[in-house]
Amino acid sequence: MSAPGMDRRTFLGRGAAAAGAVVVAGGAGSGLAACSSGGGSASPTTAPSGASAAPRRGGSMTIGTMAEIDGFSPSQNRWDTNGLLYANTVYDPLMAVAEDGSIQPYLAEALTPNAAFDEWTLVLRPDVTFHDGTALTSTVVKHNFDALAASALTGGAVAGIASVATPDENTVVFRLKSPATGFAAGLTTQAGYIVAQATLDQGTSASVTPVGTGPFVFGSWQPNSHFTATRNPHYWQKDLPYLDQVTFRPIVDTTQREDSLKTGAIDALVSIDAKTYAHFDGTPGYQTLFETSPVIGSPTMGFMLLNCARPPTDDLRIRSALAKATDQVAIQKVFGDGSVQVIDGIFLPGSPYAGHTAYPTHDAAGAKALVRQYAAEHGTPSIKISTTSDPRTVQLVQVVQQMWGSAGIDVSITIVQQANAIIDLLTGEFQAVPSAQFGAVNPDLNYPWLSTTTVEPIGTVGLNFARNADPAIEQAFLSGRSTLDRATRVQAYRTVNERLGVDLPYAWIGRDIFPFAAVDRVQGIRRLTLPGGRAGYAYNEGVFFPAHLWLAG
Repeated sequence: MSAPGMDRRTFLGRGAAAAGAVVVAGGAGSGLAACSSGGGSASPTTAPSGASAAPRRGGSMTIGTMAEIDGFSPSQNRWDTNGLLYANTVYDPLMAVAEDGSIQPYLAEALTPNAAFDEWTLVLRPDVTFHDGTALTSTVVKHNFDALAASALTGGAVAGIASVATPDENTVVFRLKSPATGFAAGLTTQAGYIVAQATLDQGTSASVTPVGTGPFVFGSWQPNSHFTATRNPHYWQKDLPYLDQVTFRPIVDTTQREDSLKTGAIDALVSIDAKTYAHFDGTPGYQTLFETSPVIGSPTMGFMLLNCARPPTDDLRIRSALAKATDQVAIQKVFGDGSVQVIDGIFLPGSPYAGHTAYPTHDAAGAKALVRQYAAEHGTPSIKISTTSDPRTVQLVQVVQQMWGSAGIDVSITIVQQANAIIDLLTGEFQAVPSAQFGAVNPDLNYPWLSTTTVEPIGTVGLNFARNADPAIEQAFLSGRSTLDRATRVQAYRTVNERLGVDLPYAWIGRDIFPFAAVDRVQGIRRLTLPGGRAGYAYNEGVFFPAHLWLAG
């Protein structure tokens, strides 16, 4: 339900950069498989007709994406869903999410914690080379994390790492400032993608050329037009990739993206509009995939992000009024196509972490009463909603504007460029913004977005975009992240969810959905085999591994 360009789901990873040490936290290996979020029905999908029995090599595929990225550097750029798709094309993550929710080695061969979970030893796969022929070594991995730590953008995300040691060329030892049972999951996110020294040496340039170990080699990138990569003939995973070439075309307007698929200008698309599924489902010649089943961890939630450090949204009465005035049911009738769930927190009903929240239900009269109280002291409140130019998001914001205006608030809308929108989020230069977040394989991963330690003054980069500083949330995260005890973790994250229902930094809109549609020839979207042979999480809210896609004859 949020603007693609303002989607924080994968900014620094799937919901975060990592949590704990590297904001890196999540379910590690065997004992840390994430809980299902619950609350869904079986995923409706339309299987392709005429599918080949085995993958075919060759061919070129063009995929329509929701937005453009601002660059290929894990430490300097802000990756969303589209950024992770680009990353999975030319880079590899150290770890990946398995189909059962466990975190498994990918570019790494093994990752092992000590008994206290404050030291993690990572062993790299041997004989892996970057596209420029240089070797993947522990030194390069250390330099990647040095770059993350030095960056104003990602430094806070890796602040939990005390040191990175390289006892030999294939071993990296992460020593943490405090225990993080879920360190491994963070290495599946933006922080876990490893670039070559040549890319690191390009510094902070916006035009960094990506050199990775990934299945495809960088070909060309014309921002807002296309990104093309060609098959890596020396890829370390046997028989991959299947395609000779893959091209991504950012098409912000959903209708134009769908029309491009219909006319054959693209072979597949990713959407954040639930109606995309209905537009192609059951249509001869097309296949669809729609994530509405229980997901690993928690799904992405759409909401209006409220700035707790700027008036009038620094007043709890106004935030409560906005929550009461926002009619999720009415919004979903317009935007959700009957398939999007109404929410009251960062976990879906049925999740063990959901618990009970005090988040207010729709109450137009109650909203007006709160606004009158505020106005009697401060005058009529005015709020500016910032949004990108995506037509669907503008329409959503206009609906919200009407709801909030009916409560007695003077609401205006301003259109901002995507790159500026993200900067404004980071620096707190906004009052209200349509956004999305909290999709995470493990709740630990959401720590940087909700921590008191990442609240910064307006004008300074801070990962807690809402600037909501709640000590109870901080303490709950510290408790949950430091243990594997299920009861303790459940109670900790129920507390987080409950406190958000009290603080109200977010006026919830609904769960975000990421439909995929493609012509029948496109294969491989539903399956992913990890390097160790286990089934992987093939389609993760619009993110997948292009190496496994192929074209049927």
